[in-house]
Formats: sequence, structure tokens, C-alpha cells
Amino acid sequence: MALMGLMALPALTACFSGLNSKTPAPQSYVLRPRFATPAAPASARAGSVVVLRPSAAAGLGGDGIAVLRPGARLDYYSNVRWAGDAPSTLQSLVIDSLRNADSFATVESDSGPFASQYILGLELEHFEAQYSGDGPPSIEVTLVCSLGRRSDRNVIVSFTAHSSVQADADRMQAVIAAFEQATAQALSQVAANIVPPAAAH
Repeated sequence: MALMGLMALPALTACFSGLNSKTPAPQSYVLRPRFATPAAPASARAGSVVVLRPSAAAGLGGDGIAVLRPGARLDYYSNVRWAGDAPSTLQSLVIDSLRNADSFATVESDSGPFASQYILGLELEHFEAQYSGDGPPSIEVTLVCSLGRRSDRNVIVSFTAHSSVQADADRMQAVIAAFEQATAQALSQVAANIVPPAAAH
């Protein structure tokens, strides 16, 4: 599959911008991971949490679908992109997963108007297709999560959610399906570990 390097982006933009460009418009992909149906909560929902926009590792802060080649060479699939930038996409999905888990009374983004008891900080360390040789890539998703109290900024729990899924084929649809599966697995780990302190075991 065609790749475009990090350094090629400005040149390509300059060469093909304009009304007469014959370059096909990039296809945008939306991640729709399936959330598991939560078990009946052991206790009543408690507390409110704000999910911060994740900080992102180098090269993962935009809407390009990242590819990591041998030799630590980071590229992006050409003519495709995420519908939004990766950190905002993961922020929204973490919010959805926590709401689906139904452990907190309220789960909001940091742009919401309401105060919260807890803050969930996120670091997006991996969100790319990794090629180690011939054949389909492995999709790597890693989120470092830290839940803290807003009142004193003390960390209550910190852990890393990680998932790795091999794509069935080296085709875009198969790669996106593997991204959805890997993201769903990582989000299930987030939902299992991020709970109000009173509900933690």
C-alpha cells in the first residue's frame, strides 16, 4: 500500500492544492468499536469524572492513520485519514466506554460546563499499524491512564491499557477492522480499571 512520509506532507500539499487538482479526496474513517454489555453494577453509580484530551506521542496528534515501519520510520497511509484527530477520537471513545460501563454517575469531557470530583488524564503512546516484514500489520493501541481527585490532584489509580491485533489482510478495510478490535480491547481495560474509589476492590 502506498505510504507518504512525514517530510512529504508539505510538498504534496503544495503540489496538489488548488481547484484543478486531480488528486482524489482522502477517505475518512470513523472508529466504531463495540462495547461489551456491562454486568449489573455491584454498587450504585457514584461520583463524576472528567476525561481530559489525551497527550499524544510524536506523530500521533493529527488525523493521519499512522504506520510504523522497521527502523522506527513513521509514515501515514496515503489518501485516508481519521474523521478527527486521534487524541480527540480516543477521548470521545473513552467517554463512551465509561458511560457504557455505568460506574460513574456522570462522565464528561474537559470542555463540559460541569465540575467533577475526579479527573482522568490520558497519554496516547501507540495508535498505529506496525509492519515487521511482509504481510498484514499489527495494530497497536496503548493508553496510559491516571485517575485523580480534582480537590487535591492526588492520583488514585494509574495503569496502562494495551492491545495488539493482527489485521487479517494488508488492505485498508482489514486494517480499520483491526483498529476497531484493538481499540475496543483497550477501552474494555480502561472501563474495568477506572471506577469510583468507593467501588474499587
